[in-house]
Amino acid sequence: MNHHLTTRERLHLILNYSSVKDKTAAWVFSWIMTLLVLANVAAVILESVPAIEQQGRHAFAWFDALSVCFFGVEYLLRVWTAAENHKSKKPSATGRRLHYIFGFHGLIDLIAILPFFLQSLLPGLDLRVLRVIRILRILKLSHYSTALEDLIASIYAERDSFMSALYLLALSILIASCLMYYAEHRLQPAQFGTIPDAMWWAIVTITTVGYGDAVPVSAYGKLIGAATALSGILTVALLTGIVASAFATRVRRQEIEFTTEVEVLIKDGHMTAKEKRTIEHLRKEFGITEDHARAVIRQVIEEASAKKQPS
Repeated sequence: MNHHLTTRERLHLILNYSSVKDKTAAWVFSWIMTLLVLANVAAVILESVPAIEQQGRHAFAWFDALSVCFFGVEYLLRVWTAAENHKSKKPSATGRRLHYIFGFHGLIDLIAILPFFLQSLLPGLDLRVLRVIRILRILKLSHYSTALEDLIASIYAERDSFMSALYLLALSILIASCLMYYAEHRLQPAQFGTIPDAMWWAIVTITTVGYGDAVPVSAYGKLIGAATALSGILTVALLTGIVASAFATRVRRQEIEFTTEVEVLIKDGHMTAKEKRTIEHLRKEFGITEDHARAVIRQVIEEASAKKQPS
């Protein structure tokens, strides 16, 4: 029995680039959104140049207004179609909509249109603040790439280790800044006159940036600086290692889940057109490359065929 999709269901699939029947519409919409977001980012960058901003002020204003209309309609459609998001744990349509509104993507979509209304409601607000908010529209591209979500989810999964590493980093900054303050504040009151001033030096040293605007001159200061630089290598490397390991673990887990789903779908060793579409949807959902997906499918089919052969 064929299931005819409702308008809301179809729009939900198109907006989330997961439609099979309307694959062309989903592809066109995703590219329009991508180009519009990139054009908005380019506009914000060009507006920061006084000569260009003065000449194209009206064009920029019209483009921003049209973009807000487009993003606003998209936001309302996403709120309406969020009721069809059956992956959400919320049982009711209202709960699913609220889950989207207060979720990561919902807040990003709201931020995309918020500056326009802030400028209208608060005309005295600094335009530079609005430009900074508008540049965040680039985060809307996360609808079509799970990289940012995967990174956040990976860090959250290893939050205990990550927080422990952050604690060590903060402890290193505090100890280094206090020691440097007592070693250098008399010799360099402008750079190390207070512990907060010394914290700036500790942060740029521990993170191995080293701007060179504040440099210890005493023997004790140089010794503290050397120890701080070495501790920075260890703590920053620890943070980087935790994030990289967590990200790799998540990718591997997604590959295992995808393989398991494929094994369930084609356990008989044959793949129908419907199963092929389902696997393609799973591939996009788990962020698996086409080459890897083909390799998994081939392996599953070979294993299923081998089981059928008499021993």
